[in-house]
Amino acid sequence: MDQAADQEFKSFAATTAAAVANEFLALQEGDSGHPPITNLKLQKLLYYAHAWFLAANNKPLFEEDIEAWPWGPVVRNIYLNFKEYGNQPVRGRATELKKVGDSILDWEFEDPAITDDGLKKFIRAVWDIHKKYTGIQLSNSTHARGEPWAVIKEKYGSLDDKPTIPNFLIEEIFKGKISNATRPDQKS
Repeated sequence: MDQAADQEFKSFAATTAAAVANEFLALQEGDSGHPPITNLKLQKLLYYAHAWFLAANNKPLFEEDIEAWPWGPVVRNIYLNFKEYGNQPVRGRATELKKVGDSILDWEFEDPAITDDGLKKFIRAVWDIHKKYTGIQLSNSTHARGEPWAVIKEKYGSLDDKPTIPNFLIEEIFKGKISNATRPDQKS
């Protein structure tokens, strides 16, 4: 898929990364007893939600790029939103700048939320599967051989430039996971 086609594909995104991040943060508040959401863990939750959504729905969950950083997949604007927390639990919510009028100065920050019940249910399912893991454990799983991050790392070697992990690569690999999970056992 070329860059123009990938951009057109992204225009069909269901929501924004900030709205998904806020949904995970809200889910954590009502579900104690698990490792807290740090910026690292939030990045991996976003990645897995986006990847499974791509594989199941043939469209991106959000339009923001996922980049290959040394500690795994990262959505840059969400990382920057919560950078101040370092490896401590994230507090607060992600914000987005939104145009609210016709003037060049008519912008304001908002805390985006997911209102679609189907998306909420989907994100809850991703949370329920991954909530028991730390950010480091989730990061380690993204580094496994054959994972999209590992494919990009192998191609580029250094991740100093933080290359984008293309949606088509994520989708293909995660569709393969679904196919393998649903394929009848081939044992004789």
